[in-house]
Amino acid sequence: MSGGILHYAAIHPDVRVQLYGIGTPRHRREEFRVWKPDGIILGAADEATLRAVEGLGCRAAVFVNTEPAVPAAMRYGSVYCDNIAVAEAAARVFSGKHLGNFAFAGTRTCDAWSVERGSAFRRLAAASGCSFSEFKSPPTASANHRRELAALVDWVGALPKPCGIFAACDARAKDVLDACAAAQVLIPEQAMVIGVDDEEFICRQTLPTLSSVVPDFSRGGYIAAEMLVELLTGNRRRLPRRAFGVQGVVERMSTSDTHGTGRMVSRAQEFIRTYATSSDISVEDVAKASGSSLRLLQKNFKAVTGSTICDAIQTARLSRVCELLSETLTPIGQIGELSGFGNDAYLKKLFHRRFGCTMRNYRANH
Repeated sequence: MSGGILHYAAIHPDVRVQLYGIGTPRHRREEFRVWKPDGIILGAADEATLRAVEGLGCRAAVFVNTEPAVPAAMRYGSVYCDNIAVAEAAARVFSGKHLGNFAFAGTRTCDAWSVERGSAFRRLAAASGCSFSEFKSPPTASANHRRELAALVDWVGALPKPCGIFAACDARAKDVLDACAAAQVLIPEQAMVIGVDDEEFICRQTLPTLSSVVPDFSRGGYIAAEMLVELLTGNRRRLPRRAFGVQGVVERMSTSDTHGTGRMVSRAQEFIRTYATSSDISVEDVAKASGSSLRLLQKNFKAVTGSTICDAIQTARLSRVCELLSETLTPIGQIGELSGFGNDAYLKKLFHRRFGCTMRNYRANH
């Protein structure tokens, strides 16, 4: 973000900028007392920070991705990363790889920006007809990272495969990758993972390396500098928040399915979802639709989903049976034909074996 701020200063000679923080000559805000800045751009807005900034004599402040925790005496505005654009960037990657299952892992503390990214991702999954799952940190794990990781392991292990997991930030994405390793979930064959911020010290060190959405921080810095000058030279005490978007997605090994295994299985699953209940499809038909040989698809389908192609067809048909039983008044004698089962006697035996009750009893209880 500092690059965008310096860019603004470079084309506005009347603006002088000093940087502070790790890696700069000044590490603490108090070191600006001698310089006496007119305004400041910062990423924290708690009461202590706010009062310290006001003590420097600043007349205005622009907060990045946050709002003042208490009323501010000085003029201020906020610039935010467009969290909807972030979620859209991740969804485009997963959709482009034909994944039908989306999942989201937000921050442990449920930060507002994380919640917004998760909500947007959920809406995008629904609009694409994809399944959606969100990891919720259990209350007992709030102060214990080991317990939370155990819950995360259970969550990723139970997700339908293949799936695309979007994490609210790179640090959270690393947690997801660690959980996948512990759950023996293959990356990227069974699950693809995307973080946010492209923090290289994380993304390049994970196994496998992590793909990440890159917010347009340079644009954000420019907007923040522009807002600060507007506050200092205008008459408004507060400016409405403004947003900066996304540069793109840096794809690394966590989404790079070089052999196309995940895409192959996703196409097979999509074909099964579409045609299993309306026609008498075979495993050969599924293989043809996936663009693969039957032998290779059977091997990869089992490895990715944990079930055979025949099991998947059967499960899709039984799901349709349950839907017709619980949501319609369709006569039981017609349900088999409408669900892709050609033999009523076989369906009744299979249904009882799977659900432990007759179709009539199932309807009565649902």
